[in-house]
Amino acid sequence: MPTPRYWVYVSDRGNIFMTEVAALLSAALADLSYETVFPAPGLPEREPGRINLVVAPHEFFPLQRDVGEAQLLRAAEASVTVGVEQPGTAWFDLGAHYSSVAAAVLDISPYAVAALRDRGIEATHIQLGYHPSWDRWSGESARERPTDFLFLGAVTQRRLKILSSMAPLLWDWTSDIRLFEFPRPMSEVRGSFLAGADKWDLLASSRILINIHRDDVPYFEWVRVLEAVVNGCLVITEASTDYGTLEPGKHLIAVPAETLPSYAVSVITDEVLRSEMASAAYDFVRSELLLTTLLEPICALLDGVAPRVTGGRKPLPTQSSVTPPPSPRLPALEDTLASEMRVRARVKELLDSETHLIRQTEALEARLRYGDPDHADTFVTGAWEGCTPEVSVVITSYNYQSFIVEAMESVVSSIGVSVELVVVDDHSEDASVSAIRGFMAANDWFPIMLVARAANVGLSEARNTGITRVRGDRIFMLDADNVIFPNTLVKLSVGLDGHPDAALAYGIIGTSDDGALLSHLPWDLARLCMDNYIDAMALIRRAALEELGGYDEYFGQKGGWEDYELWLRFGANGYTGVFLPEFVGWYRVHPMSLVHMVNLDTAGLVSELRRRYPFLPWPAGDGAAR
Repeated sequence: MPTPRYWVYVSDRGNIFMTEVAALLSAALADLSYETVFPAPGLPEREPGRINLVVAPHEFFPLQRDVGEAQLLRAAEASVTVGVEQPGTAWFDLGAHYSSVAAAVLDISPYAVAALRDRGIEATHIQLGYHPSWDRWSGESARERPTDFLFLGAVTQRRLKILSSMAPLLWDWTSDIRLFEFPRPMSEVRGSFLAGADKWDLLASSRILINIHRDDVPYFEWVRVLEAVVNGCLVITEASTDYGTLEPGKHLIAVPAETLPSYAVSVITDEVLRSEMASAAYDFVRSELLLTTLLEPICALLDGVAPRVTGGRKPLPTQSSVTPPPSPRLPALEDTLASEMRVRARVKELLDSETHLIRQTEALEARLRYGDPDHADTFVTGAWEGCTPEVSVVITSYNYQSFIVEAMESVVSSIGVSVELVVVDDHSEDASVSAIRGFMAANDWFPIMLVARAANVGLSEARNTGITRVRGDRIFMLDADNVIFPNTLVKLSVGLDGHPDAALAYGIIGTSDDGALLSHLPWDLARLCMDNYIDAMALIRRAALEELGGYDEYFGQKGGWEDYELWLRFGANGYTGVFLPEFVGWYRVHPMSLVHMVNLDTAGLVSELRRRYPFLPWPAGDGAAR
């Protein structure tokens, strides 16, 4: 029997990851002396002796242009599908739909094979293994690995929650948290998404890869783990249903999600253990999991498939099996939501009116008492005079007596860069000023200024008050209920140094909220026009901030929108932001947090932003949502 000719198909409009898997299989088939066409053009066709491998059928078939469903199913009949998706997802269901008529079905996961068999689809596990095309390490023990912790994966609420819990433990290490959103196939490198040689080089420069499941299904992300192993990066993963032939405790570390941070820190402090385990895993896959060896029985199996490709067709599943009917309209629910939005808008209007009246009253009292509605008392520590800081931190506080000292302590603990601290108390009604002055007395060696306003003016004006007092060329904004880590300012300063055209640098922020992670995506103006994903905790060039007039007073009265407006104003004026994929701070969520009042009404604020900055890349429709 002549050697089969493999045609390897993958969508050029789908995820790059699928193309990488297809290229890997093609390279190994070529090593086995099979004649291979990759990437194969068009749709699979029946031809004697020809085997059509379709990698990621859930993408390849649906992404075909101007091709009807019946024709796609005919093409699937002439194919051997190679599944790569996790059971329990819509993508897996779509792949199973086309695989149900395929000449043969392969899947890279034993877990997925079992799920397919439960549906009556006879599937075979195709084990991916070592191939030199993914290896950027080659076992060089002396290779430098400047990144301590690496994470690669799409954004899910579960991953955000677990990563957020790691911030207090991992901040002192060099981390690279590469989260990316997945609204459409990642057909090109963008944002934090890496592919090919760039991804493998990063793995070969990292000590530990942290692997977190997408959701509660304990699916073992074999491809991600394999990429790490072949590049000498030790994997610490959540416990999974299986690990293939890898042995936890010998080739990788598998632990419950809640203990991931502590295990990660424990291992990173023991380089001998880390390197020994990484080398053991690398040696194992090179000797026991050679892809060419693993493919030989698969090829033998597929030799028997070739005649079936030209045989009769199986019954085709109906389209309804993968396309659910449209959801019925629920007018009562829609009316309820519309009514709720009107109530929220009215509540917000009343709250704004009340706040405005209180501030007018306080301004009048300040004018009567001091002759100036903007009067403020100023206090400084002994170290203030003569200080020439590189970074100025501005903290604004209003009734945060319980938190302000901890925020100030975090600034005073900064290392690696000269810092001054300006605290603006926006006429607190509690004992905040006494707490601040007490901290200043105990830390007279650190340059601190307190500006205690005689009337409340709101967050934007309070921040602008602090900006007028600073002396550093860079300003870091910190709310009184949040904290930074000791190396935050120096890390962000280095990031800003490398991007002279950027107006700000920011990093990832963990939160006390269950499942939240802030500022975890790179600067992307089009993405920013959809909603604000960058917190106020950022290092800003003073010159850029002063050039554009500081924080906007109108949006400062709207409960948390002043940051969003400033980022959009930077973007509209040609500035960019620098994203540092490391933990830089901790955001405390509590009943007094401003975030609880932010989303009462957004439609009018979005309209105002669009009116001010019409040339930004706003999304179609109503646009941004806070």
